[in-house]
Amino acid sequence: MNRRFVLVTAIVSAASPVAAAELRYTATLAGAQYPTETGSAATGTATLTVDTETQTIDAQIVITGLKFDDLAQHLAHSRMGPMHLHRYQGEDVTLIAPFPFGESYVETADGFTVTVTDFPYAEAAERTRSSLSFDQFIAALANDPIYLNLHTEAFGDGEISGRVVSAD
Repeated sequence: MNRRFVLVTAIVSAASPVAAAELRYTATLAGAQYPTETGSAATGTATLTVDTETQTIDAQIVITGLKFDDLAQHLAHSRMGPMHLHRYQGEDVTLIAPFPFGESYVETADGFTVTVTDFPYAEAAERTRSSLSFDQFIAALANDPIYLNLHTEAFGDGEISGRVVSAD
């Protein structure tokens, strides 16, 4: 192989940006699992997609057994909303990203859905005062226990939760 070809190929490869990716995660929420352990009969499922190029989060969340009136009102009416991603590291629990209450929440006959599209991670981190950069957020998703918690009036620390795991 020609040395000049190898050198040009190496230079082009080094100059090319890393390919963007869509990272997919799921969570199954319940009240009878860590960290909530409330015994609630409510359940939920979540699909999260993190776009590494745009640094945004998409979410499709389905909750059954809880209605809007059950949500923690002090959170539902704040910029944070009643549902958040939390990072658990022993006794240290860090808020990472909220799913603010609003048009993205739609009540159903037996619960509600939340659909979030292109939520900028930087805005999510600012709302929770998270110090995690986007790269640290991606690393935490890969290495740390991250949970999606839903806070209600009955259970201010979270009525149901689910560990976020890779779907890939």
